[in-house]
Amino acid sequence: MANVQAQMHTSLGKIESSALPCLLATGVFVFALTASVFLAVRFGGMLGLAAIVGVATLSLVVAVHPFIFFVPYFVALFFADTRLPGLPVSANQMIALLFAASWIGYFLRGRCQWLHSRVLPWLTLMTLYFTVSALTGESPPHGQILARYVVIYYAIAVMLAMCLRSDRAILAYAWIIVAITFLMAVGGLVEALQRGTFTAFGGKITDAVRVKGAASTANVYGWNLVFAFPFAFFIFTQARAKFWRLVALGMGLFILFVALLTLSRQTVVLVGLQLVLCARLFHYAGRRRMLVVIAIFLALGGALAAPAIIARFLSVTQLSRDYSYLERRDSAIICLEVIKARPIFGVGLGSYTAVWRNYLPPDYRTFFAQYIEASRPRVPDEGYLQITAEGGFVGLAIFLVFVGVVFIHTLRVRREAIVRNDSFANNLSTLVLALMVHFLATTFLDDTFLYVRVWLIYPLALLMDRRMIWDDAGEVVAGDPREARQEDTSSP
Repeated sequence: MANVQAQMHTSLGKIESSALPCLLATGVFVFALTASVFLAVRFGGMLGLAAIVGVATLSLVVAVHPFIFFVPYFVALFFADTRLPGLPVSANQMIALLFAASWIGYFLRGRCQWLHSRVLPWLTLMTLYFTVSALTGESPPHGQILARYVVIYYAIAVMLAMCLRSDRAILAYAWIIVAITFLMAVGGLVEALQRGTFTAFGGKITDAVRVKGAASTANVYGWNLVFAFPFAFFIFTQARAKFWRLVALGMGLFILFVALLTLSRQTVVLVGLQLVLCARLFHYAGRRRMLVVIAIFLALGGALAAPAIIARFLSVTQLSRDYSYLERRDSAIICLEVIKARPIFGVGLGSYTAVWRNYLPPDYRTFFAQYIEASRPRVPDEGYLQITAEGGFVGLAIFLVFVGVVFIHTLRVRREAIVRNDSFANNLSTLVLALMVHFLATTFLDDTFLYVRVWLIYPLALLMDRRMIWDDAGEVVAGDPREARQEDTSSP
């Protein structure tokens, strides 16, 4: 008994001696915090207290994972530019600043990976060129706004790529995009019921029955929804639990169904394209069962939405009176006039909005653009024409080279992943391919170059380098998903 008591006394002594530094550190911290608050209020009043609260908030922001702020940032992308009262920034810009502060803390803690990517120099070159193009264009005020956007989107893409250091982080990134898009799709379904979209069987299909959520147009809303489907399919192929795989697939199919309710001809084609691409290119078990699921989805979706969709496609025969078509036709004509006048460097990124009227064709063959006052801003709808008109053939060449580099390295990673039987790398590269096809196919009709979601593809594209996944000997290197399963279990 005496020996036991002696051992207990020794153990307690060790605990007390080890706890003493902690207690002293806690006491010093509490004293310093109390003294700081007292001095701030004593000499600075409410301003001093606000400074203390600001420092505490910034410390909390820096301490958390950047994805904590990426979530509200992605939510804000579904809404129009929402200005904060009394501040010169929008809600998503404020959240982006918080994301950047959090990323800085994450970086300083040594949690980020370095990017050994052959795609990065080309993304940097494209960013630099279009930034200079915007600042030196024919309308500097408009160009300054677009230059800021390009730099911000580039920074966000690079910071996100440096955070995607494990398979858990990449899956978390995909889950954020899919889950938030699913919630927005639920809102779209409610909107469809309120607008009577399911009963729009005949007559002219107008915006009164088309679902568009909080986006500027139904086309943009449909684009935003379809963007999330490859992420959902990626989760379906890579999630470990069967339940979550089915949940992700169900979310993805529901998102596509709501996208059909935009009654956009482009969106309908995109839905079919993504279904075929994802079912065919991703690596997963039960491919035949998936084809059955897709067939059932098409049958149910067709039964509910086909009448309105067919009515929408039949309106192609009335293009001469289709406002959307005539608007795009006018934009294409003006863009071609701009290209003729400024073929090498264009008018500058963002300047088309201000100077478009200077390039009306002499014969006024546009439908109604010549009757619109010059002060009304217009944007080119066709993405490739926009890039060429504002960035010139030099800008178009840089853009196409960048796209080509992304495809080349993505296909290389995919081929090597197949040889190594690395399912995660295979499906990650397939995800990049599906997203890039979505982007490039829609750029014919939409000015997608500065869509924020397009720049959210680039963090994944920056990972498309074998040095980010494997080393030359085939062993695991930093950033490889297999290493992350063993070592990076503390955070996503």
